[in-house]
Amino acid sequence: MEIRKLSFEMGLNIIQGKVNESADVFETGHGNGKTTLCRLIRYCLGEKTFGQKHIVEEVRHCFPGAYVGAIIEVDGVQWSVLRGLAQRARHYAKQETSLADLVSAEGPKGYSDFIDTLKQVSFEGFAQRDVLSNSQPIQWLHLLAMCSRDQESRYDRFWNWRHSRSESLSPKFAKPKIDAGLCVRAILGLLDPAESALRTELEQFEESLTRIQEKIKKKEAEPSFHITQLRNTLASEFGIEDATTALIEKEQLFGISQVVEKKLEALRTELDEIDEKIAPLDRQINLASASMLEPTEMSDQRNAASKATNEGTDTLLNDLEEMQSQRQLLIDLEVALCIPGGIAFGDCEMVQAHVLELDQNLEKLRTEVLPQTSEREQVAAELSEQSKRLQRPIDKLRQRLDDLNQQKDEFLERRIVLKRWINRIPKVTAELLNWNDILNGTTPNTELTTLKADEATAESDIIKTKTNLGKVIAEQSKRAKQFGGRFNKVVQQTINNEFKGIIGVDEDGINFRISQKNSLSGEAYETLAVLLADIALLLESSLKKVHHPGFLIHDSPREADLNLRIYERLLEEAASLMQDSRDGEDIPFQYIVTTTTPPSEQLQNESITMHTLSSGSGSLFGMQLEVANPDDKQKKLFDVEGEKIDEGN
Repeated sequence: MEIRKLSFEMGLNIIQGKVNESADVFETGHGNGKTTLCRLIRYCLGEKTFGQKHIVEEVRHCFPGAYVGAIIEVDGVQWSVLRGLAQRARHYAKQETSLADLVSAEGPKGYSDFIDTLKQVSFEGFAQRDVLSNSQPIQWLHLLAMCSRDQESRYDRFWNWRHSRSESLSPKFAKPKIDAGLCVRAILGLLDPAESALRTELEQFEESLTRIQEKIKKKEAEPSFHITQLRNTLASEFGIEDATTALIEKEQLFGISQVVEKKLEALRTELDEIDEKIAPLDRQINLASASMLEPTEMSDQRNAASKATNEGTDTLLNDLEEMQSQRQLLIDLEVALCIPGGIAFGDCEMVQAHVLELDQNLEKLRTEVLPQTSEREQVAAELSEQSKRLQRPIDKLRQRLDDLNQQKDEFLERRIVLKRWINRIPKVTAELLNWNDILNGTTPNTELTTLKADEATAESDIIKTKTNLGKVIAEQSKRAKQFGGRFNKVVQQTINNEFKGIIGVDEDGINFRISQKNSLSGEAYETLAVLLADIALLLESSLKKVHHPGFLIHDSPREADLNLRIYERLLEEAASLMQDSRDGEDIPFQYIVTTTTPPSEQLQNESITMHTLSSGSGSLFGMQLEVANPDDKQKKLFDVEGEKIDEGN
């Protein structure tokens, strides 16, 4: 189902948003699809999206399967283009076929073929594409942006083609003002090939200068940084507290050298005192070691004797225990049968005799061993007690020796630290004084000197390059006079002969100005200069050397605070210039303007004021767009287990 069909002719096309002066609606004439129409045209010509996010969502909600179609003539060949408005819709394009037959047509009908053709035609014979900052090429979407500014940019600057608020996703310039000027001059044939090389060279020199100056900044800050670090090292690591505040200059009464020397003297004195204390400590350690030797040997002897005595006692008792075990075994076998004699062991005379012998030997052994073991145990106990008595003075001597050795170790460790400090402090101080000499210029900073020389060379290179660039630009300014004459004519015919249109080319780009006698005009004329510059560029597109696409879209330029009469004159002059430029021939330009302001009477005819949009059914989509309705089942604030609480409670 077709929602709306709009036709455009060559020359001026006005799309008017109808205003109802008697309506109570806020700002009638707005919200009827003028900007969306411009965006849809841009969408058909290759832009990635057709509106701000909320507009896209509203269109997709109201028309989920919709397509926008356009018949576009490229280099004398008609293309039918269909682009889906849904998120993942397909896109089609084909030559010499109708929109109705496009999808079912045979042969290739890829949208990319159409875009490739646009690029090929636009850049045919265009040798200077890689002219933007960082040697980036001019793209088709750059030309499209130049020919169809975002309404959000408010026509405030000539180079401000796209505004981030429009969410157009168009490629961005690295340097908007410079790159926009380069783009315009390139398509007009007003860009000398040498300029691009000079600009690239200038960028490289400026980047090199920036790097050098950053290094210089770091190198200049280096002495102060190191001085602070070395002061803190003397204070925190070596305990020279005054090092953070003492004057560094030589020959100062309370300078850093005197503070450091005072500390070194104290360290040397402490080192001498430690050396004096270590020798007596060695003597005490030797004496304590000797004093501990004799009682230690005596204690070891007593422990050894006690151990030997206990071992002898154990041997005697083991013999007695072995004999008792043999007797008990014979008694336990008393009822057992003796196989050779065929009688019980208890009745065997030989066994009885052996038991009797064991009893006699046990008695004798007890008589001899028990007194002996008792005596041995007493001796062993006495030896153990003597060893314990000797251990007490030995422990005291050992503790004394440990204390002396620990004290000596502390002195030795401190001596190592003192020697390291005495060796390190003069080096740190010398380094501190050296950085101070570098800071004061007494000692040359060779690295900084080299960097300064590199900086001077880079600055000289920049000056030379800018001079050469200025000469090239000045020469191009002369060549731009012809185009400047056309711009001046457009300005004077739109306003009057008291005003002049001026084009300036400088390092920052191309500028369009309107002056009144010898002074520049106000802000409103700044906007007018942008609009008239666009129209002048459009008129240049008929020249073979110019690569302008030959169409222009201005979305609601009146809303950029233009005077009503000037705005009317602008449209009247645009229509007149386009007619005069090819009188009697096909007009090679197409200029589309959307507006809420009714055009002058001479432009209110069907050949110029092509379409009128209004609210409701008269809008671009034939209805008021709306967002998706919320899900009725969606929980609301303060819902409990899916049941809505009464809002009155």
